This record gives sequence, C-alpha cells and structure tokens, in this order.
Amino acid sequence: MKEDLKVPEVDRERLLEDHPVVTTRYTLITPMIAKAYSIIRERVFARHTGTFMYARPRMGKTRCATIIRDLLAAEFPRKYILYHTCDGDKAGRLVGDLVTALKLPTKSKEPYNQLKEKFLLHVIVELEERNGNHFVLILDENQMLTIEAYTELSVIHNKLESRGINMTTLGFGQSEILGKQNLLFSLGATNLVARFLCEPIKFVGCLTVEDFTSILNEYDSNKEYPLDSGCTYTQFFLPLAYAAGFRLAGAAGLIWAALTNTAGDAGAAALPLEHTLRMVEDILMRSRHADNSDFSISNETVAVAINKSLILDFVMIMQQAPKQV
Repeated sequence: MKEDLKVPEVDRERLLEDHPVVTTRYTLITPMIAKAYSIIRERVFARHTGTFMYARPRMGKTRCATIIRDLLAAEFPRKYILYHTCDGDKAGRLVGDLVTALKLPTKSKEPYNQLKEKFLLHVIVELEERNGNHFVLILDENQMLTIEAYTELSVIHNKLESRGINMTTLGFGQSEILGKQNLLFSLGATNLVARFLCEPIKFVGCLTVEDFTSILNEYDSNKEYPLDSGCTYTQFFLPLAYAAGFRLAGAAGLIWAALTNTAGDAGAAALPLEHTLRMVEDILMRSRHADNSDFSISNETVAVAINKSLILDFVMIMQQAPKQV
C-alpha cells in the first residue's frame, strides 16, 4: 500500500559517508538482546554476586554487553556500572588493567595493594556521587580471565562488602568460559564458581523469521539519521520506494529463506548476527542506486549481499569446531 509521505529534506550524498549504516556504528535492541536484558536486570536488581552470558563467536555478544551497560545505567542511576574488556594478558593483573583503563593517576611500578586501594576508592567515590551502594562490573571476553583474576575479583567483592557496598560481576564471553568453570571446580575453587560462574545464560543469535522481521523493522521505523530528522535508515537509502510503501520488513520472508538455506543443516542458530547485519547494510547501500517507486528486493540482491557478508564461510568454519553446549 502506498503512503502519502513527504520525503525529508536530507542531503543524502553529503551525509552518506557518515551514515551509521556505512560506519556500522549504531545500536539495535534485537529481540535476543531484549530477552537477555530482562534476565540480567532481574539479577542485578536482586544484587546477585555474579552471572555470565556465553555465546559462539560473532553472535553479537559484545554488542549485547555494551547495550546492557547503557540500559542498566539508565534504569539504575544510583548504581555504578563499569564496562571493561579483558585482554587475555596473562602477565597482567586485573586490578592494574582496570586502573589503567580508567586512566587513574599512578606512579611507576606502583605496588599492587596501592593500585587495589586506588580502584576501591574510585568505586566508592563514584557511588557517593550517585548516593548508591551497588557496583556492577561488566567484563567482556571474560573467557580470557585467569584464575588469579577471579581471585582478585573475590578480594574486590569482599573489600567493598566490608564497606557496605554490594558488587555484581556480569561476564560476557565465548563458550570456552564453560571450560574455565570446570577448571575452577577441578582446582577446588568452588567458592569462585559459586560467586561468579554459577548462573550461566546462553546467548543465541537470530533464530526465527519473527526475530528477523523485528530487526528489519528497526531500520524501517525506529532508527533515524540524521537524529531527529524523521528520516529512518530505510528511508534515507530508498526515499522514493519508502514513500511508495516499501519496507525492509516486508521482504523478511524472502531474505530469511535465503539465510536459512545458507546455514543448511547447521540451522538458524549457526547464523552469526554480526554477519547478518552486514548483509542488511549491504542491501540498503547497494539498493539506493535502484531507488524508485516500484522498487523491490530481488533474489539476486539478497544472494549478492549474503555472499559479500561471508556468512557461508563462517558457518563452514564453525562446523569444524568442537561441539559446544
């Protein structure tokens, strides 16, 4: 159905290079992320000591972690939410990494205990400014944490607890984190498992055509560029088609069928979310040259976008990996 829509006055060619679809710098709250947040926010609200989310590579885990950081900060302004990416440097120590990441002033070769107190003081000051007493530490790539790092986390928890501050550690990592859980058990470090790794949440990508339709609807209706312009992402690239009623979500069935066909026996669970979004971005960017009131997405357009996204290569590589939970 055609709609009587005025095409927003937007200088598309001038703005194209900085469009979030081109730079890939934008946020989508997918159905999977919304579900993950609903679970995590309850555990944060209840002040659990720790939980972790794990996923196969390229399923949007880091995207999920940063969105959850922002959502928690918005919903719980009295809590101090800190996001940190673990780098796997076995020679380093977690507290030192946190102090460095926060750019707290330090002296050359400052002793570990002083760095720890400096970090604790930072957390206390941040919570005093918020009139709160709950610190939430989000650790991305937590499968890289060493056993010593988990011990450091335990010390930080205890030190803050003694000062009347609750701490929740949220881990986001690849499925290898389950092996770290087993390692801690084998070493008799049951207390560390109980505190940080006893409440796993499995994060999956886009599993159904309904999920995928919801994602495409974000481009059609909810994401705007420039901000507050009223011009959605789909409308920016296809203004004439959009005015005539075209929506990406209307082609969800066509695109999803091609995606699941690419996944083959591996199923939709094998489709990497990051690559899937790259495919949608490619469809939008290349289709702008064919924009007209009769525009529709063809099988060829979808096939080219899937090929460029390297989804098939990813699925085939992951099929060679050891089976994981």
